Amino acid sequence: MKKIFSGFRENIAYPDSSNFRVILQKGCYHIDPHWHPCVEIILPLSGDYQVKTEEETYHLDKGDIIFLQSGTIHELTGSSKGTRLIFQFDVEILYSLREFQSLLFSFPSFFILKRNIKNPTYIAAEKLLLSVILESRRKKLLWEASLYSLVLQLYTLLFRSSALQMQILPGKNPGRITCRQETHQYQEKFLAVCQYLNQNLSSNITLEMAASYAGFSKFHFSRLFKEFVGMSFSQYVTGQRLHKAKLLLLTTQASITDIAMEAGFNSSSTFNRVFYQSEKMSPSGFRQSHAKLKT
Repeated sequence: MKKIFSGFRENIAYPDSSNFRVILQKGCYHIDPHWHPCVEIILPLSGDYQVKTEEETYHLDKGDIIFLQSGTIHELTGSSKGTRLIFQFDVEILYSLREFQSLLFSFPSFFILKRNIKNPTYIAAEKLLLSVILESRRKKLLWEASLYSLVLQLYTLLFRSSALQMQILPGKNPGRITCRQETHQYQEKFLAVCQYLNQNLSSNITLEMAASYAGFSKFHFSRLFKEFVGMSFSQYVTGQRLHKAKLLLLTTQASITDIAMEAGFNSSSTFNRVFYQSEKMSPSGFRQSHAKLKT
């Protein structure tokens, strides 16, 4: 097994021809800003850890868990004492399932689950990650299938958790909805709406169609969507289409026109214009800038 750094990109070589990499890293540790196409989960088993991403530094105490999405630039620092679980796996494991694929477009670039022995989500997540360590050590028959199952359980747990739902749907403190149970029901409703939108990005989904799917009038849906998602319907759809396009630019050799169509833009010229407004560079320039990191 070897790990190759090309500029900011870390090229992961998985051991045993698998799709998983499980490391128990000990002692002093520092790695400069980098990114990789895999998902990375870090759990300090003893000692602490520093993760810097998006110009902010986050402190992880023993037991805290951070989930880093593929393509997220991050910097890592471990104290001289301590042991950390570093679990990396091929993102295609999650994108292979259509239901997960749609939700992953809404997953933040990173998510921190703080240690809380009274939180059922945390307890279950920690248990699943400790099972990852045991399976990777024993390597019994179908150990990789077991890791695959643990990953699916872990992300199902996350997507059902209220903490992640609040980060995906930050909202703007809905004024009229004060009942906690009713608020939770609306969150689930709009998570389902977002999933529906993400599954149909390549289609010409209108506000009227989305409102009908949710069972609201156009006006009511538009207002509630902005309250619970934190942005307008059109802003959300455009943002998700751009996110999907960036993933395709990084992970495929498809033409700009094909990517524009796959991401749901009605023409390559519209795609180029919207992409430039968001990223301050063209789609081809974005792809080339990342390609340089591989050489």
